[in-house]
Amino acid sequence: MDAPFATARKSAPSETEQVAQAAYSIGDYQESARLYELAAGRDPRSVEALLGLGRSYIGLGQYSRASNALTRAHDLSKNNADVLNELGTLALMQMHPKVAIEHFDRALRSDRKNLSAFTGKAVSLDYLSRHAEAQAVYSDALTYYPTNFALLNNFALSKVLSGDIGGGTALMEELLRDPSRGDTVRANMAIAYALDGRTRDARAMLEGTMSSGDIDVTLRHYANAREAYLLGKPIGYMIFN
Repeated sequence: MDAPFATARKSAPSETEQVAQAAYSIGDYQESARLYELAAGRDPRSVEALLGLGRSYIGLGQYSRASNALTRAHDLSKNNADVLNELGTLALMQMHPKVAIEHFDRALRSDRKNLSAFTGKAVSLDYLSRHAEAQAVYSDALTYYPTNFALLNNFALSKVLSGDIGGGTALMEELLRDPSRGDTVRANMAIAYALDGRTRDARAMLEGTMSSGDIDVTLRHYANAREAYLLGKPIGYMIFN
């Protein structure tokens, strides 16, 4: 048998990969995919190129191609936490949170303090409405990254989804004061306010982030989630879809 997966290239990223990463960083996924395809063609054992290619195709919503690239990268580097995290992200976007958790757990076994793996696992658990477990993961992560904005923002949403609307909302309102990152919490605050029956406040959080029509659709979705929430039903899948 051929052994193309025996070792992965560990040299510095090529110039093409660097330009591809720059394109990816500004959201030009089509261009980054094109460039990573070139880089992977030139060096089929470049984990960096395959990983970037997988990320780019996820950004384009081309999940089959992303899976092919990431599976190849995983074959080259079985314990690569970045690859495992991206496989987890792909699984979650395809609405397979249990599979995602398996990937994130493997990433954490490879890198015990991996921030992306912590976040991905906790979000996957919240998707499954396993909020107590998700909050345990967030608490673990916060021992390493106690001021991380994204962790705290997601932790606050988890609190809301588990029934602690007051605690979760208080934390979000505090995070909103961050002049550089505050806007990123608005979507979560809209969810919290909607679940608390504060529709007007929820609308205010969404204004400026989407069209009026999209706000109406979003709030109707959250109203349905609130009905289930008040009945004690799990709503994680409704929030993360």
